[in-house]
Amino acid sequence: MDFFAAQDLARRNSRRLVGWFVLAVIGVIGSVYLAAIVIFGLGTTEGSYDTAAIELWNPEVLITTALAVGGFILLGSLFKIFNLARGGGAAVAAELGGRLVPRASTDPLERRLINVVDEMAIAAGIPSPPVYVLDAEHGINAFAAGARPSEGVVAVTRGSLEQLSRDELQGVIGHEFSHILNGDMGLNLRLIGVLHGILLLTLAGRVLLRSARGSDKGGAPLLAMGLVLIVIGSVGVLFGKLIKAGVSRQREYLADAAAIQFTRNPTGLVGALKKIGGIGSNIQHPRAEEASHMFFSTGAKMASLFATHPPLETRIKRIDADFDPAMMQAATPKAGPSSTNQAPPAVATFDNLTVSGFSASVGDFAPAHVAHTHTLIEALPASLIDAIHQPGGAAAVLFALLLSEQEVHRANQLERVEADFGRSTREASHAHAEWLWQAGPRYRLPVTDLSLPALKELSAPARQQILSTIDALIESDDRTSLFEYVLRRLVHDGLADRGAIRPAMVSLSSLKTDSAALLALLARAGHGDADDTRAAFTAATLVAPLDPPWEMPDTRKLGTKALDRILGHLAACKPTFRKKMVEACATVVLHDGKVTVAEAELLRAVTKALDCPVPPLLRYAN
Repeated sequence: MDFFAAQDLARRNSRRLVGWFVLAVIGVIGSVYLAAIVIFGLGTTEGSYDTAAIELWNPEVLITTALAVGGFILLGSLFKIFNLARGGGAAVAAELGGRLVPRASTDPLERRLINVVDEMAIAAGIPSPPVYVLDAEHGINAFAAGARPSEGVVAVTRGSLEQLSRDELQGVIGHEFSHILNGDMGLNLRLIGVLHGILLLTLAGRVLLRSARGSDKGGAPLLAMGLVLIVIGSVGVLFGKLIKAGVSRQREYLADAAAIQFTRNPTGLVGALKKIGGIGSNIQHPRAEEASHMFFSTGAKMASLFATHPPLETRIKRIDADFDPAMMQAATPKAGPSSTNQAPPAVATFDNLTVSGFSASVGDFAPAHVAHTHTLIEALPASLIDAIHQPGGAAAVLFALLLSEQEVHRANQLERVEADFGRSTREASHAHAEWLWQAGPRYRLPVTDLSLPALKELSAPARQQILSTIDALIESDDRTSLFEYVLRRLVHDGLADRGAIRPAMVSLSSLKTDSAALLALLARAGHGDADDTRAAFTAATLVAPLDPPWEMPDTRKLGTKALDRILGHLAACKPTFRKKMVEACATVVLHDGKVTVAEAELLRAVTKALDCPVPPLLRYAN
């Protein structure tokens, strides 16, 4: 799976979506115009009834219709897109009846779900997303929603929790993580927003029908127009189904293939699909139709022309060539070895890491990464696991990650923690820090990602207090290490009311300046000798996305706000540009032929800030 190609495809599909939307709006406007001409006789020529004729061309009526109907549809779509941009995936989950699962949940099924999502997220190199359960839905289904990989949520139905085994649930979650990594989530949100305006016509028609029933005089025109709007709205719904089907179906095949690649366990995904064949996947919520393209499976009995998902039998047959549709049933398949004889995919380690290998690993993880993540989480002390599932404990863990190993600085930091959150948080932070120092830097990013979901359950003022304390801990020694900066950025992006705002357009000269500053910063962080630093920077410029000449800037006084701006500019660039930047960053770090754990995690952290998630670089896979 090529992360950058998939992201680029999602961008192209978004542009096509705009084109399809414009064509659908033109069709709807034309239909309303013709209806107005015929029903109200606005184009009737003057003369006797016998000689009256319908004149179809009336520029004034056409302009009025285009402005009224087009404006109505556009405003409806923009309103929906704006609300989705503010609420993101959480808003979609809530609209469909989803309930946020507390990280401290004691329900065994919910705990299993959180564990599966955590393992997948850390293996993929993204923050562990909030998890929702649709309690009223007893079919087997799931979806992922969000504007960016770092802002997604995962939702499953109650039926999925109760009917699927762990392997089957992992297959479903792997499918949804493919949508997260491939850029499908943002496309799906835009699709909901774009189609919302067209659906409003049907709602307006229903309002006119109610008004016509309550009118003593003049109700006939309202009744006629209401019926027309409902009919035209139905045409809009038909267009919407065609658009969703065109966007979604092929990407479902890709997500199935990715789920198998991630888990190396086809029986899990096949088992879930077979159970859907026996139990069903229907979503009963009244707003399910507008989000049907987002679900793991529709389960609806509809013509294949309008289906947003391929037929179940076809999806299963692609995975298991020996599958007999007559044997579709709800029973759990017997556990057994994988049906594939392929060798496990090679994964990057510190010892075999190359620039091309690192670039290829972006957005693509393997079963070894999932197994490694499972082992890593299992190695965390029970006290740390309990802490990151509680908002207060998760805050203490983040504070612990920032505590200095130098006693003089640590004392000041602990005093600030106690002043803001009390003595118990101070003691917990110190205890967690001692374990983290001994465990080493490879735990820092996973623990950070695992801590964020619990903190998202807090109110906005409580989150802001945590962010203020984190900023104070970082600034306590009057210097900011690159890891401290990355942690601060990840936490601020994860807990702020809104994610970082990215510019719509950046000049090439600004991009080159920004790229040079980032590469110089990485070169100085990983190379002590001045000549080695310059050599690493020069090597990186040869693969960077912009042509020479390059000047190596002095980044020793580069502030956090400036680095925020730099990463924001680079993260907003097209996938092809970011791919070259990832290769340039890897070239800097790998220039001396040695990679430490700290350097490897540093490289992953920077690429994560560029929205290019990288799985853990394995040295200790067992």
